[in-house]
Amino acid sequence: MHSILRGAISGLVATVPQTIPIIAAQRLNLIQTPPPIQISDRIASIADFLPERSEPGFTPVWLSAHLGYGAGCGIVYTLVRRFLPRSVPVAGLMFGGAVWGVSYFGFLPALRLYPAPDDDSHPRVGVMILAHAIFGVALAAVDRRLGGGR
Repeated sequence: MHSILRGAISGLVATVPQTIPIIAAQRLNLIQTPPPIQISDRIASIADFLPERSEPGFTPVWLSAHLGYGAGCGIVYTLVRRFLPRSVPVAGLMFGGAVWGVSYFGFLPALRLYPAPDDDSHPRVGVMILAHAIFGVALAAVDRRLGGGR
């Protein structure tokens, strides 16, 4: 399987377990609007291609954006995997942490799509760190299972 396809599939699959702690935290009232929903709503608002909703929630738009971002990150993972430790869990944790850092300290606040961690609630920051750790480990595991790193 081509590495780009393997990465996209791995990222897509890894986004599913990543979403579980986010949904659980919302149901436990640790967070209000999950970041993937808030970010896609913000993009839709800026692009002015969807009507504003009074209450954010599940839509095909945020789910597609969330899965697409995961697939894109999976592709990046296949490109940088050789620079990461051989251990699948360690490589996954490092990559998941890097995705979180680049996203939440970098381009999301720079593009005004989401606040930086210093300006966000502590529970939501913690949940997103956990979610990205899960994403990274799941991504690395699925990539290895599909033949990556061999």
